[in-house]
Amino acid sequence: MSTETRQQLIYGDGALQKASLTYKNPQSGKNTTIPVQFNPTEYSIQRSLKYESHTGQGEEAHPDDQQASRSGLAMLNVSLILDTSTQMQDYQIPKGLSKYLNDSKELTSICQDISLIMKRNAENHEPSMVTFSWGSMAFYGHVTSLKISYQMFNLNGMPVRAKLDMEISGEDKSILNIIGANPHESPDRTKYRRINQREELWMLADTEYHDPSCWREIARENGILNPRKVDYTRRLKIPAL
Repeated sequence: MSTETRQQLIYGDGALQKASLTYKNPQSGKNTTIPVQFNPTEYSIQRSLKYESHTGQGEEAHPDDQQASRSGLAMLNVSLILDTSTQMQDYQIPKGLSKYLNDSKELTSICQDISLIMKRNAENHEPSMVTFSWGSMAFYGHVTSLKISYQMFNLNGMPVRAKLDMEISGEDKSILNIIGANPHESPDRTKYRRINQREELWMLADTEYHDPSCWREIARENGILNPRKVDYTRRLKIPAL
């Protein structure tokens, strides 16, 4: 690999990509995209998976007895900087504040609109959806936490720079596309489950296929001759129907 190719992989080979926040403007009803003044230095995405124990009464718990019950939404944490400042003439510029002078109300309006996306939508009684985009990543979801810190002001006391600490509950759109194309929890895909002594095959069939009579398919796939004598220490194969 040439030095030039390596540099392109590390630094990119195009114009600087600005991170942006897209949301439905509560006033106009149209989608609004706001590019940030400075790209974030980092962002974090946290995911969780809930497990349930299928240990029978009187049995010792074992890691193999844990089964994934459901996965929660991912959580994106990111800090964004919005800046609407412009240069003014030298005689108006206090020392050290040359870049933060502007009497525009634009920043205040933007922050107000962003704050409104956390309020319930009058149409569907749900908060508005937002998308945080940067490069190849587009995270889609609800804003669950928002802290706005005004950091710079003009001569009239109007804020011209704000820091937004945001928490968005949702998922990366690329992962949503994969999930949509591969519904691994659908009854037409083979999977494995473990049952405890309080469960029976018909209960498992009802959970997986919404049809208790399909217990025979599970028994046939796992070589179970007597449904009342199931080896609870083994994982059962749930066949696709």
